[in-house]
Amino acid sequence: MTSTTLRRTSTLALALFLGACSTPYHPPQFLEPNPVFPGLVDLPANNGGKPVDVLLVHGICSHTASWADDVVHTLAAAIQSNLPAPELDVRPRTPAGIEVVTSNLATPAGTLRFDGLIWSPLTQELKKQLCYDQTEKSSLCTGSQPFTPTRARINARLKDYLIDDCVPDALIYQGVARDAMQQRMRETVLQVIDNGSNAANVPLVIVAESMGSKYLFDTLLSMTREGPDSRAAIVARQVVDRMQYLVMAGNQIPMLALADQQIDSAAAATRTTNAAPGADSLQQLLQMRRQRPSSSTGATSRASVAAPPLVLVAFTDPSDVLSYTLQTARYTQEGATVYNVLVSNASIWIGLLERPDTAHLNYLENADVARLIACGQPISQRCASR
Repeated sequence: MTSTTLRRTSTLALALFLGACSTPYHPPQFLEPNPVFPGLVDLPANNGGKPVDVLLVHGICSHTASWADDVVHTLAAAIQSNLPAPELDVRPRTPAGIEVVTSNLATPAGTLRFDGLIWSPLTQELKKQLCYDQTEKSSLCTGSQPFTPTRARINARLKDYLIDDCVPDALIYQGVARDAMQQRMRETVLQVIDNGSNAANVPLVIVAESMGSKYLFDTLLSMTREGPDSRAAIVARQVVDRMQYLVMAGNQIPMLALADQQIDSAAAATRTTNAAPGADSLQQLLQMRRQRPSSSTGATSRASVAAPPLVLVAFTDPSDVLSYTLQTARYTQEGATVYNVLVSNASIWIGLLERPDTAHLNYLENADVARLIACGQPISQRCASR
């Protein structure tokens, strides 16, 4: 075969390969008709130019403070490429062991105040027990004994990262450490939300990835049950009442909620109602939200008063094997407006495979996702045109 023929053959093979790769949900597609929701850039304007608070919570897998920094910079770029760099402040870990990363982003309409909760350090010591199994050692496993058996390269990548570093976070949380982890999150929520600068009438946005949403909602629900006059219960109800915009990326509640149910109750519910038994923690919080506090103590009035609408936007890559779309009826019946957004986090190879790690871990790095979170649907005029 001549060099010219070889080049032509290689070019043809490359073209066929690239043509066989696809991103079916770029641009994103909406499951619900006529989606209309605000972007972060609109919320300060809707609040009279006053600051709006944004709480960031990561999901499974090891994360550092750089995650929160990257998210804020990605959202800033989605709004306007020449926005001033966010002011970043990485606080030392709280006594609870959770790191808080704060930053302020000045937008054309007002300031967005971010608090990123990095809870990853809580599970790291337990996950080190699996370091011996990693083929290519992560920073967490540096210096651990080498793994010598031969693994297929793709399998090794998935085992090292998803199985040895990511899935254990969910197992640890759903196991005997759950109460301790919720206690750590409780202490951090009290520190971040009840620090004297967050007025009860300041809108709150929550952006949560993967297991992070369930971890936060479970903790808030537990706090509301501490007693009507407890500080933790008051703060938790304030968080729920202040929520105006909730973003969930790579949602895992449908799967993780199975660990909160008894097998007999599930069978009974299926026989009698053909519906999922019980309400997950988010549903229960939304039920509480339907009644507004009538006093500073957080007591609810006897008459039900409708809370302002809550917009819930859920991003899912259908090829992400670790995530689920939301069943909208479970949350719309509690007063939320729900939009499921289908996105592509990476390319599908010849219709057979999208890398499971990039499919699950790239939501907030996805420019399509960042654009919708930051600029809303339809795209806000306050965002730079593309």
